[in-house]
Amino acid sequence: MGTPSAPGAPLESSRTRIEGIDEALPPGEVLLWQGRPDLRTLTFRVLHLRAVLIYWLVVAGGFVLASLFTDRGTGALAADLVWLVVVGMVGAGILYGLAAAIRKSTTYALTDRRLVIRLGVALPSVFNLPLDQVDSVDLRALGGGMGDLVFTPAGTDRVGWLFLWPHAKPWALRDPLPAFRALADAEAVGRQVAAAVAAVRKAKP
Repeated sequence: MGTPSAPGAPLESSRTRIEGIDEALPPGEVLLWQGRPDLRTLTFRVLHLRAVLIYWLVVAGGFVLASLFTDRGTGALAADLVWLVVVGMVGAGILYGLAAAIRKSTTYALTDRRLVIRLGVALPSVFNLPLDQVDSVDLRALGGGMGDLVFTPAGTDRVGWLFLWPHAKPWALRDPLPAFRALADAEAVGRQVAAAVAAVRKAKP
């Protein structure tokens, strides 16, 4: 998908399609916004590439310290460090590739009736949450305007965490909550979601 639609700019009527979903919106439903996770934030903050790189740096430091207190030569130390670099690069490449695949297969959307998450790399699926079933919308700021929007559904029914991952609140395994992850301009999108939820509540008899 190209540039996400600007907050506050509804897209035209029932023939509009959410990217990645073949069926057009039902007659009368209006697409208010759609977008995808930011790739860099998804890689470093959601898939924790930064933590993985720090781990390998700590391991490398351990090898260096161990060499100072043993009779291992510099050749053996160099071989260990080269091995660490190779493993680290392969691991980082895998995480980056996974993040890119997740981003490509994901569409977040807000209509005047529901929240939509198109998800799934190997087995595409669609998660819908009607706006009248949204109890709260919470922003998890990640810095630089990036953030997650976490949605608390009304009632006790929940979708499994594994089905939603990574589009779920981190570490909320027992009470999984759907989320738009790693959004650019998350605060503005959150305001639009909150306004749409409020409009649906106001319209209810």
